[in-house]
Amino acid sequence: MRSNAADVIIGGGFAGLAAGAALSYAGRRVTLVERRATLGGRAYSFTDRITGDAIDNGQHLMMGCYHETLAFLDRIGASGKLRFQSRPRVDFLDDSGNRSSFNCPQLPAPLHLAAGLAGLRSVGWRDRLSALRVGLALRPGNGNRSGLADITATQWLTSLGQSENLQRNFWNPLALATLNETPDRASADMLVRVIEEGFLRTYRDSLMVVPRVGLSELYTHDAQRFIEARGGSIRVNTEVADIIIENNRAIAVGLKSGERIDAANVISTAPPPALRRMLRRDVIERYEALRNLSRFEFSPIVSINLWYDEQVMEQEFACLLGGRIEWVFNRNAIAGRSAAEKQHLALVASGAHSIADRPREDLIEMATAEMLRFFPAARRARLHHAHVVREREATISHTTGVARLRPQQQTEIDNFYLAGDWTATGLPATIEGAVRSGNACAGSILAGKNTK
Repeated sequence: MRSNAADVIIGGGFAGLAAGAALSYAGRRVTLVERRATLGGRAYSFTDRITGDAIDNGQHLMMGCYHETLAFLDRIGASGKLRFQSRPRVDFLDDSGNRSSFNCPQLPAPLHLAAGLAGLRSVGWRDRLSALRVGLALRPGNGNRSGLADITATQWLTSLGQSENLQRNFWNPLALATLNETPDRASADMLVRVIEEGFLRTYRDSLMVVPRVGLSELYTHDAQRFIEARGGSIRVNTEVADIIIENNRAIAVGLKSGERIDAANVISTAPPPALRRMLRRDVIERYEALRNLSRFEFSPIVSINLWYDEQVMEQEFACLLGGRIEWVFNRNAIAGRSAAEKQHLALVASGAHSIADRPREDLIEMATAEMLRFFPAARRARLHHAHVVREREATISHTTGVARLRPQQQTEIDNFYLAGDWTATGLPATIEGAVRSGNACAGSILAGKNTK
């Protein structure tokens, strides 16, 4: 290793920028390379050419339990772009015009969860009481959790006496939104972690946290400034061709341009398919952390952005029970813009296997039909513009058994680390998981682990 070699980070999303910020803050010299022209990875935004509004590649909500994400944003000076709910609240709508809210009063956890369920009118009293069994099952010392990665969320919920109605009107929307996979396919272990971290520890953990700006504006520019101000380098439009491994060390990365960057350490935040292309086959076969890269499957998210010439939705966001699209977000309210403006709505379908490849016109027609079903005001409004965003490989598919495929951040290679929401973070593929993985890699480097 050359004495002037930097810590090289591959990928400029949440994981890479969090790792870069942590290393830079500690005085390490960082070189981050991103193959795209802009930072953001799979959590970015762009400007709509017709309206000038920011469009996220998929509407992201955070929660108060995103401790490492919130600390990262605070470190880079971006926390002022977030707004916390005053109390945990999610609105549910059905196409009969019924509205129900999971609205938690300020009580110690998990009592606030019980009180929130008590007010959920979309399910009956018997179902609301039975939902408490889930919380009781997750109390420390209750039951053996070793097999949860091998059964589906639906199987686990059913075993706890959760009725089909309760699952359809409460648990399934929660599972689909947080796991990006249908609960009859998603593994129970990841839903358990969502419930534990989001609802069973502290009241603040349950608060929804809403970025008031587009995702790219939320963190990419501030993170870049933070890293560069401490001597780091960020290079976009820079694609890695190969990671050079010699004598059980990552000594450099080779770029598509032919340039070689010597490395003190290498952190890859690339998703499995991209990482496979950067590594020689013999390297993949030699190391356990890399052998499963070809075995991951992915789950899509489809976002249909609609602009109406008048206000058709009052809520900041809502879950559409029984809808073909599960969530709708009022981008005007999120950004704090005047209700007199055209209304920008983002309709999001998670785990969207069945619609991801449908024609753009079909998706727009489906979205506008859902608006007519759930929001009567849409019947008198005129659709001004629409834009569809498809992320076909938005996250890994959290099906049963996937937990055994996810590698740890530290690999058997002395100075080579894996980050990204697909690695073994203990969480579903979320922003918080990505940031935790980046911090874990940086922490190992700073502690001198796997570094000679």
